[in-house]
Parts: sequence; structure tokens; C-alpha cells
Amino acid sequence: MILQYGINNMNKNDIDLHGKFYEDIESALEGHFYNNIPPFKIITGNSSKMKNKVLSYLNEHDYKYMSGNLYNQGYIQVL
Repeated sequence: MILQYGINNMNKNDIDLHGKFYEDIESALEGHFYNNIPPFKIITGNSSKMKNKVLSYLNEHDYKYMSGNLYNQGYIQVL
């Protein structure tokens, strides 16, 4: 059985970036990391520009992560 990732599958400390402007991503992530301790998911959807911005932030701040899974590449798991 393949489960779709949706709002019902989110943990309370996951962050959903759908609907955010690209220029607001860094401040949204800064606030989220300040208020939450990994592990958690960053939901990016399938936008490659969104994923690249999130991955740049994570790499710049030396966070460990893995991208999605075989069935859903629309999120990044922060470890």
C-alpha cells in the first residue's frame, strides 16, 4: 500500500512550505529551526527551485538530511 503524504501525515513540528514565496524561505526555515528540534520534515512539493533553496540553507548551516523516499520526493527529512 502506498500512502500519499498530506496534512494528515504531518507531525506537529514538520513545516509545509507550499504557498511560500521563494524570498521568504530562508526566514521561514530560520524561525522553524529556532522553535523546533530535528528530526522533522520540510515539505517542499515538487518545485526544484524550492528544493534547491531548502537544500542550500541546510548545507550552509551543516544540517544532516535526506530527500524524500522512493514514492514521494516532495519533502526533505532533517535528521
